[in-house]
Amino acid sequence: MMKAHWSHKQQCPCGDDQCYLDAESYEEDELVEPMHLTEPNLSLGTPQTSLGVNKIVASPYVGQSFQSDDEALEYYTNFARNNGFLVRRERSKGNPEHPLGVYKRELVCHRAGPPLPIKSGEAKRQRKKKPSRCKCDAQMVIKKNISAGITRWVVVNFSNVHNHELLDSNDAQYFPGYRYISAVDRERILALAKGGCNVNLIMRALEMEKGVRPGELTFTEKDLKNFLQASMSINPESEGSELLKACKAMKEKNPDFRYEFTLYESNKLEHLAWSYAGSVRAYKLFGDVVFFDTTYRLHSYDRPAGVWFGVDNHGHTIFFCCVVLLDEKPDSYKWALQAFLRLMDKKFPQTILTDFHMGLKDAISVELPSTKHAFSIWHLMSKLPSWFSASLGPQYEKFKSEFYRIHDLDTEEEFEHQWNQMVVEFGLGSDKHAALLFSHRSYWAVPYLRNWFFGGLLTTGHSMSIRSFFRGFLNSQTRLKDIVEQVGVAVDFQNQAGEEATTQQSRQNIKIRTCLPIEEHASTILTHYAFEMFQKEIMLSTQFAVFETSRENYLVRHHLKSDGGHIVSCIASNEDICCTCRGFECTGILCKHTLRVLSLKNCFLIPEKYLLHRWRRESSLFPKSSGYKYRSQALRSLASIIIQESSITKDRFDYVQWHLSRLLNHVRDMPATDEAASDLEPSSSFDATVDVVPARSVTRGRPRKIRGIVKVIKETQASS
Repeated sequence: MMKAHWSHKQQCPCGDDQCYLDAESYEEDELVEPMHLTEPNLSLGTPQTSLGVNKIVASPYVGQSFQSDDEALEYYTNFARNNGFLVRRERSKGNPEHPLGVYKRELVCHRAGPPLPIKSGEAKRQRKKKPSRCKCDAQMVIKKNISAGITRWVVVNFSNVHNHELLDSNDAQYFPGYRYISAVDRERILALAKGGCNVNLIMRALEMEKGVRPGELTFTEKDLKNFLQASMSINPESEGSELLKACKAMKEKNPDFRYEFTLYESNKLEHLAWSYAGSVRAYKLFGDVVFFDTTYRLHSYDRPAGVWFGVDNHGHTIFFCCVVLLDEKPDSYKWALQAFLRLMDKKFPQTILTDFHMGLKDAISVELPSTKHAFSIWHLMSKLPSWFSASLGPQYEKFKSEFYRIHDLDTEEEFEHQWNQMVVEFGLGSDKHAALLFSHRSYWAVPYLRNWFFGGLLTTGHSMSIRSFFRGFLNSQTRLKDIVEQVGVAVDFQNQAGEEATTQQSRQNIKIRTCLPIEEHASTILTHYAFEMFQKEIMLSTQFAVFETSRENYLVRHHLKSDGGHIVSCIASNEDICCTCRGFECTGILCKHTLRVLSLKNCFLIPEKYLLHRWRRESSLFPKSSGYKYRSQALRSLASIIIQESSITKDRFDYVQWHLSRLLNHVRDMPATDEAASDLEPSSSFDATVDVVPARSVTRGRPRKIRGIVKVIKETQASS
């Protein structure tokens, strides 16, 4: 069967041909062909070691947090490798209908649980084989925690007590779950195979190039044979024509489906870009900020791929467009950007985030001259181990924390001063990668990006959700001709999950934390996601002092600091307010400094222009519907909330059970047909939604805007 590996590329932006990014720290789903494991459901997470040398991983502990469940699995997998066992995903709690999705996972030793029953046909063959599972209690339990819009997975239970013998860490590399062929090795293997080398010669050549002894590679000869058989059986030309046929068939089935392509050398497929009707509509609403991820590669077809994403008003990752290119040359990226604009009706994004890639950077400067380009901090952080881990050694973790702290400073002056201090502290004065980062600081350091709107994408949380967008839909078994259809399935699934999560949010109670009228006002207009960002700022605002420097200008400074601060200009006559921190310009949410001034001036309502349409509840991706799908989804969402709330106490349960029983009897007596409503099913999840129910608000006193305050002051002065 033809394989299509989706993996990260390894080109280093420093331009040095001898400089490669560490495949293990930069890859996500780099797996060799299935190894015929004797145990099902074994974790095949990407190892953090290379060349058979184990990287020491500290023991997990309760309270340890990770940016995603995949990161937690990766960490525990590396710990297990050092300690001679494998990791398996066990039970999970939550589902797409739950407000938190999947919110709890149990990661266990591969020998956990009772022995699996032996199939009747295999009983004789496996008669003398000991069962793999022996009820081992070793496990790590993680739980999702969402605070201020940032998702973390926290370790809530950890046990490393095994009831079986553990293998030596040097032997763990022979576990099927720890054998893999990295992207760099795959490219080298294919090159040697094209040169006429057999499997044995390829193994010896790689061992010599890496300076390791026989048997210390991260894969065996059998793994290499499987990879070569899968790669050599692919016919890229026929697959390309089949892919175009699939696009044509989808266009005939759905006229709103859009795609563009180019051909070369006797009608061979060169580039292909496509998008779906719902994705185009989503871009019209939320295409102000775009994330263009080009770190995937179809290794079996030797082609790079890219995906455009965005974020809606509920903080959900949304798909815009996908592209498969012939190569990674600047002209290919230019075509991709041109095709994207054509598919999106020539609407330019305000800002775009990408990987740190020099060819892509040059292409964007030509094709999107009016769009602000920035490098994704998540992709940047993923390169740090390759650049600094070896040279810094035990100081690397401290450097990484300091790097991330400096990247988020307030001013350019602070950044440059503290960057120089960091370079001196860690001895990076002559390091080429440190110099590369500093020379491109205006593309990734927050102080240089505050004047442009990024909708919260300057943080790492969204990149992690983008990273897992296609997980479970695109893998090593996906053929090139099936990619368009599989991407469509993934997009529709994500849209449905986002729609249900939106419905859940609309029925949840919002907790007011400061009792300030402007907080209550924002809670009735903003989505939960946007309101959490607003609430974080307004809670922080209480820690700041305000000093009037001149008419309508105020110095806002943290109460523990004796210097510094930001200047807030508040012009009451036309309800203009701005801050030198540029927080509103970057996120679309008023910053803590401006909120402190508004509170001081007794403003009870936020001016309309500072409640952006893209963060409002009514800015929905999903048109209203009254069909069966709408009614079914709305009731499921409401029932889920009722179950959660009524299960807390027995009194709640008895109350809800009594009322639901009466309600059920009443509903059964109602007519079974509804002639007024239409039951036409929408063509996709973008065509159905649930009405957004605004949260209840409690008004304290009479709301007033800035203009009203000026009027009261003038009347007071006149009467006196």
